[in-house]
Amino acid sequence: MNRALLVGINAYPGNELNGCVNDVSDVANFLVSHCDFQEDDIRLLTDKRATTNAIEAHLNWLLTGVNEGDRVVFHYSGHGARFPVRNEAGKVTRVDECICPVDFDWSEQHAIRDKQFQELFSKVPKGVEFSWISDSCFSGDLAKDMLPPGRKIKSFPMPADIAWRMRTAETRPGAKLHSFEHVIASYNAVLVSGSSKSETSADANIDGRYNGALTYYLLQTLSAPNGLTQTLEQAVARTRSALRRNGYSQHPQLEGSQDLMQRPFLVSLQKKAASSSKAA
Repeated sequence: MNRALLVGINAYPGNELNGCVNDVSDVANFLVSHCDFQEDDIRLLTDKRATTNAIEAHLNWLLTGVNEGDRVVFHYSGHGARFPVRNEAGKVTRVDECICPVDFDWSEQHAIRDKQFQELFSKVPKGVEFSWISDSCFSGDLAKDMLPPGRKIKSFPMPADIAWRMRTAETRPGAKLHSFEHVIASYNAVLVSGSSKSETSADANIDGRYNGALTYYLLQTLSAPNGLTQTLEQAVARTRSALRRNGYSQHPQLEGSQDLMQRPFLVSLQKKAASSSKAA
């Protein structure tokens, strides 16, 4: 069984992006044309429909009832944030990474954090091939004023009270960073993220059309003649090189299952399915 959930959000009130809906449409077309997914295998959530409740419900759909040998893809293109969390005593004890639904407002009720992903992923059986592509970043206002024209950072700027809470977390020795990489490490899953922790991911105008830079160049790499024979590790390395050649400073990261990193993207099971069909 194949399943894919693709979330793309441009329409953040007051903090709009441009290329995220194009990103998810492009990924959907790639999965159908290159990876033997059917249209019915794929759900898209975009703009005002991509609320916290809707994304959570669709993530439950994505992961409920999957079994060993199934292929599961989650692609997110939109703003990301780091969310400092206080305990019951009012002390900042940890910083969570989160994706930002369209109704994100720096409240815990309207953020989907690494802790929630961990709860979801804990229900996934062993042997499910899970790929998560996150075209977002979590580094706040870094380099905001240094971007070339036509590019935006895919990260929510922090309001003053949250920025103070973050400063408190950074100066508190016991505060821990909970990241998506830590979530993915325990499962048969890989995470391709748009940039390293100290960088930003770009929402860019590429040849007159807006896209997330990670999504655009990753799909270019995977669509090349050898795209689905190279390992995922090689594909991400080539995506980094393509970004650098085209003037982007971000370095996509690959985390998670070493086994999946050393195999082509979604292809091993695809070939197995094709062989079974021929035998039948």
